[in-house]
Amino acid sequence: MNEPLNRQENLENGFSEPEIEFIQKHKHENAGQLILKAGQFKGFDVKKLAAQILSRQKAVKKLREWYANTKLIFPSALSVEQCSSEATAKYKASLVSGQQLTDITGGMGVDIYYMSRNFASADYYEQQQEVAKTAWFNFQKLGADHITVHSGDSLEALRNNAKPSDWIYTDPARRDANKDKVVLLSDCTPDIPSNLSLLFQNAPKVLVKTSPLLDIELAAKELTNLTEVHTVGYEQECKELLFVLDRNTSGGDFKIKIRVVDAAGDILHQLDFDRETERNAIATYSDPLSYLYEPHAAVLKAGAFKSICSIYDVNKLAVNSQLYTSNEPVAGFPGRSFKIIAICKPDMKEITKYINGDKANLTTRNFPAKPEELRKKWKLKEGGDFYLFATTLSDNSKAVIVTAKY
Repeated sequence: MNEPLNRQENLENGFSEPEIEFIQKHKHENAGQLILKAGQFKGFDVKKLAAQILSRQKAVKKLREWYANTKLIFPSALSVEQCSSEATAKYKASLVSGQQLTDITGGMGVDIYYMSRNFASADYYEQQQEVAKTAWFNFQKLGADHITVHSGDSLEALRNNAKPSDWIYTDPARRDANKDKVVLLSDCTPDIPSNLSLLFQNAPKVLVKTSPLLDIELAAKELTNLTEVHTVGYEQECKELLFVLDRNTSGGDFKIKIRVVDAAGDILHQLDFDRETERNAIATYSDPLSYLYEPHAAVLKAGAFKSICSIYDVNKLAVNSQLYTSNEPVAGFPGRSFKIIAICKPDMKEITKYINGDKANLTTRNFPAKPEELRKKWKLKEGGDFYLFATTLSDNSKAVIVTAKY
């Protein structure tokens, strides 16, 4: 139990050259159709290879470096969808460094692969032996032989024979035994709040990754020694929450760090604040002015609804609308920025005066209808150069703000 894997245990994991050629030849094809035509491909386990093709199709943008390596073995397509992206893994790597890193929830291994570049050595733990074997194989093909792979219970290893680390990293599973989503960290596997003392016996710092669906305030109540919470955005989504714990800090007050990153994990937008600042901040309000701003999902998750007014000198449209406006363009706003063309009643006859047709992008914020409902009602097609925001203004009137990107 928990012994490092060795080369002899893992040689059988690789694909033969003909299998690799098959995957590359058919990598853009429909995996289901390939399985239906399996009889045409004598000597191949088409179902197995089609699964690889489907997983690689999921990884083509998300894991570009891994996708480019033709010898790697990918887990199921669902696992690829659920794993960290290369962008967010590289961002996490920017937060940690030292001599020794320990990942207690291994999985596919994307996070430890990038994070371990800042360490002399790293230990990866995964309870499922086949998953661990695949990770070991991939690390070897990627040249990451400073990562030692263990198949077994990581908490047991920490209690008995793990070497001290500078950082422990964990991405606890967010479903219970019935595969239902959970809302508390203590309901995840492993239970991080209950095992914090054990983690701090082995490392002074702990980095916990969670789904963006987790409630930050609830998690903060469960985690002692919390110093930072990062809401990480990539493209248009908040991808994950990161909780930084330090055994030398008592906790209580923590910084919230909003980070929107690019494909390389570099920061495009950033904003730091704390809960006290947000509570004491005074939001300013106005009707739509010359420019409209829609905060990134990572900003909304962090809850910087009032702080953003003073930091960027913008006004809110209404208490619950989470849209902002200004007379002059604001550089570096963490989200999307638009030039306002018109403010209309929520009526298609009015809207068509400004969009020159029946095609526009549509978003609703604090509005009593969903975008799909309005599209159907207005016979509005998706796309084009115009962006419509159906929202509620500070006087509780309903409006559609017609905008274009600038």
